[in-house]
Amino acid sequence: MRKTLLTLAALGTLAGNANATSGVNLYGLVDTTIRFSTHENAAGDSKYQMSDGVLTGSRWGMYGIEDLGGSLQALFVLESGFAPDTGNSLQGNRLFGRKAYVGLQGDFGTVTLGRQFTVIHEAIAANDAMALANLGLVGFQGGNYTGGVRQDNMVKYTGVFGGLTVSAQHAFGEVAGSFARSSSTGGSLFYAAGPFKVGGGYQVIRNTTTYFVPTPNSDQKTWTVGGTYKAGPATLFLNYADTRVDGADYHDQTVDVGINYAFNQAWSLIALTNFDHLKHANTSGNRVTASVMLDYAFSKRTDVYLESDFTKLNGAWRTLGAQPNFTTPFFGQSTRLGVMAGVRHKF
Repeated sequence: MRKTLLTLAALGTLAGNANATSGVNLYGLVDTTIRFSTHENAAGDSKYQMSDGVLTGSRWGMYGIEDLGGSLQALFVLESGFAPDTGNSLQGNRLFGRKAYVGLQGDFGTVTLGRQFTVIHEAIAANDAMALANLGLVGFQGGNYTGGVRQDNMVKYTGVFGGLTVSAQHAFGEVAGSFARSSSTGGSLFYAAGPFKVGGGYQVIRNTTTYFVPTPNSDQKTWTVGGTYKAGPATLFLNYADTRVDGADYHDQTVDVGINYAFNQAWSLIALTNFDHLKHANTSGNRVTASVMLDYAFSKRTDVYLESDFTKLNGAWRTLGAQPNFTTPFFGQSTRLGVMAGVRHKF
């Protein structure tokens, strides 16, 4: 099940009086795993741990909507992420670190203001079989290609016109004396027709502070293009993403190939492979990450799954992964194998 569908399934509205509708819903999911992984320190030792979900992070939230007359509606979303193994808040210990926005929607589309997903993150996730997995080792592009998945201080527009979906965003840098500094601007365009969906997007983050490792005062420019094709019980995914961090001299290119196959209403299989090429300071290297997940749904709200992933680094990628402040440290090791079992419940 894809993250966007899971979230939308949890959202809803309550009926008001005969002339207007308004309501607030509480929703969420708890997704917990037990994971075994190799090469988790410099000595090459393995580790057992309890952690958050493979595809989806645990969260709870509130969604509200009010009918303002005609086609116009007001809406808000407040969503909090938490670690299910400890109960601690995530996203820097924020109360509503996943989402916190208010907006208006109508025939013109939807305009929202606040903390929310970046347009480029949504564009890459739409063409990724695991929708940029919550497991950082598999969904590594999610935070590092897109400026942290979410951004604060964002104005965002989305409009759907037949098979065409248009999105645009600007996140304010809030630096005195400069409109551009530390800001982010992006857009995406998707077209769906029959079994095909194709599209892509572009984003620039000005004066970014991190890209896998700290990269102060660098501009990050990312673009992506890809698509999906549905053939019976199978949906095929293909995506290309390109990002440059000019001040820090990083250039990263990734091709994702994946499939989501539904054997029946209960059993499904997701397989994904990322081929990544990195150039940095006259060096280069490759990263290959492959993951497969078998899911069994007891109901629309509860499922269990098994997942396995393997990552191999060489050259510049191995050097990057050995840095102590790397987002998912490899401690100088070139490979890592992981196996996870999890249970997820939505409410």
